[in-house]
Amino acid sequence: MTTKTLWGVVNKDGSIKSSGGGFTITHQGNGEYIISFSPTFSATPSIVGSQVLYGQESEKPLDNVVFPFLNSSTATALTGDSKGDQEDRSFSFIAIGPD
Repeated sequence: MTTKTLWGVVNKDGSIKSSGGGFTITHQGNGEYIISFSPTFSATPSIVGSQVLYGQESEKPLDNVVFPFLNSSTATALTGDSKGDQEDRSFSFIAIGPD
């Protein structure tokens, strides 16, 4: 079985800052992004991410990105502030799964 790795850095406005290709981003609203894999994985991949590019040391470890929905074709990324409220933030991710 071959594996595929997709990676990207996404600006808080939903634009792609850098990537290895193979996905698009849709900014759904405040702190919500849909990552669409193209072509899709053959099964649900594993995904990890982190908020990036805040530009200040005042960013808190609670500022985070989570992926509450994930399947072979899309992932939903939610970003937020240190109080747990959704807020537009830049983030990076890596998705790895079967090709």
